[in-house]
Amino acid sequence: MQARLTSNFGKVPPIEAWLPRIEMPITPRVTHYEDGRMMLSMRLTGIPFESASDALLTSLFDNLSGFYAGIGRDHGNNLSMWATFKRRKVSFRQTYQFQSQFLADFTAKYLTRFHNGNYFENSFYLSLILKYDDFDDGLKAIEQLGDEAIKSLRDYDPEYLETYQRNGLPFSEPFRFVGELVNGTDVAVPVTAAPGYEQIPDSWLHFGYDLLVIRTDTAEKFATCYDLKDFPRSGWGQLNPLLTLDAEFTITQSFGCLTAAGADKSIEGQINKLESVGDKAQKQLVELKDAQALITANELAFGQYHGALVVYGDTAKEAIDRGELVKVRSKGECGVGWVRATASAPYTYFSQVPGAKTLPRPMLKSSRNLASTFSVHDYSAGKSKGNPIGDGTAVMPLQTVSKKLYSFNYHATREDEVNVGEKIAGHAVIHGATGVGKTALQLAVASFFMRFDPMLFGLDYGGGMKIFFKMLRGTYISLQRGVATGLAPFELPDTGYNRQFLYDLVNICGRDANGKLTAEEKKQIKDAVDTVMALEDLSQRTFSRLLESITNLGGDSLYVRLGQWCHAEDGPLAWMFDNRPRSLVDVTQQRHVCFDVTEFLVDDYAPSEPLFAYLFHLKALMQQEGGLMMSIIEEYWAPIKFKRTREEMAKVLSAGRKEGEFLVLVSQQPEQGMASDIWPQIRSQTATKIFMPDPEAEFSSYQRTNMTAKEFAQFKRLSKNSRTCLIKQSNQSAFATLDLHGFEDEMVVLSGNKENNKLLDEVIEEVGENPDVWLPILQDRVFEAKTRKKLMAECGNDESIWRPKLEAAMRARREQRSSANDAEHRRAA
Repeated sequence: MQARLTSNFGKVPPIEAWLPRIEMPITPRVTHYEDGRMMLSMRLTGIPFESASDALLTSLFDNLSGFYAGIGRDHGNNLSMWATFKRRKVSFRQTYQFQSQFLADFTAKYLTRFHNGNYFENSFYLSLILKYDDFDDGLKAIEQLGDEAIKSLRDYDPEYLETYQRNGLPFSEPFRFVGELVNGTDVAVPVTAAPGYEQIPDSWLHFGYDLLVIRTDTAEKFATCYDLKDFPRSGWGQLNPLLTLDAEFTITQSFGCLTAAGADKSIEGQINKLESVGDKAQKQLVELKDAQALITANELAFGQYHGALVVYGDTAKEAIDRGELVKVRSKGECGVGWVRATASAPYTYFSQVPGAKTLPRPMLKSSRNLASTFSVHDYSAGKSKGNPIGDGTAVMPLQTVSKKLYSFNYHATREDEVNVGEKIAGHAVIHGATGVGKTALQLAVASFFMRFDPMLFGLDYGGGMKIFFKMLRGTYISLQRGVATGLAPFELPDTGYNRQFLYDLVNICGRDANGKLTAEEKKQIKDAVDTVMALEDLSQRTFSRLLESITNLGGDSLYVRLGQWCHAEDGPLAWMFDNRPRSLVDVTQQRHVCFDVTEFLVDDYAPSEPLFAYLFHLKALMQQEGGLMMSIIEEYWAPIKFKRTREEMAKVLSAGRKEGEFLVLVSQQPEQGMASDIWPQIRSQTATKIFMPDPEAEFSSYQRTNMTAKEFAQFKRLSKNSRTCLIKQSNQSAFATLDLHGFEDEMVVLSGNKENNKLLDEVIEEVGENPDVWLPILQDRVFEAKTRKKLMAECGNDESIWRPKLEAAMRARREQRSSANDAEHRRAA
């Protein structure tokens, strides 16, 4: 059928005249064609090849090639395959609700780049077309073929395109798939009394000499069409360089299987032609004769192959430019050559539809060739919906180094499963050298996670989380050596659970130099704890009261050892636990609590072990009634050195999901955690592993985290300032970036330091605890301090020089904020 062309654009005959005679669904997954064929289509998920070993990719390639060869051999020229690789723009329009003004403002600002950016996703489809003589036999055969495909392609998470019900009406996913290829828009297509070839078309197509216009009722787009001309040598992932192109396109490949005899005959014909050429074709002759041997051994199938490329653009120029981009990159990086389809463009365009009869530039190729250009590789994209927490949306979007949208989650679940509300482990571990942005990353992610209203517990290092917790209106307690902590363990409610903990806590404090207690000493401790807890006056329940029940035998007696922790004996460690009850807010009744334990994250310091034991007990009490809880443990290697906290963390790792708790464990190098007995549990139970730059990294250490050699080679190249990290979940991984350039004010909250924390204390002293009041003032003072420091470095200490510049910078800042507020008010109005 020939398109009628005008001087500029020609209208082809009605679309239904170009489509194969797609009729009706005859089962949920099988679609019937009028000419005695049936179609079955499935969606495949690309293998994250970026981090997979070459050995694994080679094995997958061999299996894929073997699958194509096997079904081709079994069904011969009754079977055709259509392999579709689509690259499409994706939009991110997600919005979130937060109780905190800062969180609302920060997340909205961060998401702007995703709302406005160009992001793409790759999708893969395999359609099987089977000719039949007897309807029932044909239906049985294609259903069996589908079952075989699902099993053989399980590494690619295959999912049938099926019919489904919506509002009581039947719809067809295969119709929708074909409709998107033809109409250029992805919309649901109902199943009606009309055949598919009449139901699917929903656009006007206008073909020019080298450009196609696609119009629907609501949109217009342009496209250029190309036919496959040159084919690369076989080998996995030949089209992988196209996975990151800044272009929308569809690459369609069809493979009409031949019987072994038919393939042998076709190859023999080609051999005869090449032999007439002489020496110039010797290499091709050897390849064809090798192929004959593989066909005889049932290791290879041949078929009539064709390839079509359609590249889209919002304007004619964009379609042409993007088409040239794909063509040039495809030839230069993939070895795949395309030629522009001009007058034949309608045939090229409609050859995308599974079962098309007219295929431009058909050529004889093998199942291995098809596996080379349809290897189903991709970059990991995370999981955008169907996740366990809240409404199932991903925690936050990130951008990968391949410019792909990555949906980050703490919990790792299968892309094709809906896990909303399920109790699934979501523990994470973050490793990275000092200064690479660990705190900013963990708190940026936590900021987005706060929309799910979790409880939040933290053990902080260096005060990095102080401003964040204060912004949440949470409790932040800085613990210092030699300074009364306010901690009073005997103020806890008198329950069996708390009593047992207090026995253990006092046991830790009372151990001798060898870490031992006699049975008699343990009994004395129990009696002393029981006596203190029996006191009705809570104010009397102090650590010193323990000594009243223990005899002072002098020397290294239990009394003397416990006296180290008691004011009654002027103990040097009494500041730790011998404090007046109710000196602090009851942290077990708070939702957001963090302790700065910087001075206790050291080796061989006696107060560290009982302190961590008590803090982890308080955490357990916070979550005693269940509910979603995130616990961020900085420098986690320190608490797991001690038996009590090691056991507590192991318990959360293995069973915390049942109560809704997950841990975020943070440290510099993985070696710090590997020394612990529970390292194997940390490695296996953390669903998400985040590796931030570590220039001194050694593979021998990271290999024990399950990082592959291929991942490590790329990871090792990350600079400390790259703000790029490797996110690893199960057998998938992605290199993603958290670019907070332009977020200087927000970084005041997301990455604290001593100087800013001091300013925070001053501002709160002046204006009170309301973060909506103190945060803008704090941000101004941080900006002023940084600007002053910079100007003094540039201008010297002469205030008459740098002061006017500082005042000008502050005026400009106030004007900018005023303009931003006015713009926000206008948007709100």
